[in-house]
Amino acid sequence: MRARFRRTDEAQDVVQDAFLRLTIASRRDDIRDPVAFLRTTAANLIRDRVRADGVRAIITEDDQTGHIACPNPSAERHIIGHQAVAIVEAALAELPMKRRAAVVLSRIDGVDHRTIAAQLGISMSMVEKHVRLGLDHIRRHLAEAEERP
Repeated sequence: MRARFRRTDEAQDVVQDAFLRLTIASRRDDIRDPVAFLRTTAANLIRDRVRADGVRAIITEDDQTGHIACPNPSAERHIIGHQAVAIVEAALAELPMKRRAAVVLSRIDGVDHRTIAAQLGISMSMVEKHVRLGLDHIRRHLAEAEERP
């Protein structure tokens, strides 16, 4: 994935932005399918980034070649977005039930740690540990995907 993104942290930024948007949206509305919401949001974020890159390319046109970049997202950028969401979904699926629940409740549903602890019947420090380890697991999966050719 690293070859597809200009910066190695772009995929992680997209995933984090998607989770943030899901958290904000879930405070306003009941999100029936958080995974579908994340997938669509990530694809839209990637499309927006590609468009922004295209606009920047037009504004800062290469004087030597005179070429103007196409502002439409490529099929590759769409695939990258879907791959990033699939990586997050796969990483979440590998987590133990309470860890996955803590991550989803915290990052997707925007539930505070005290409420999560009460819902899961664990201490707040355990909630913090589950969220931290769950996010580390997701980051490892994203990093491993970037390293693959």
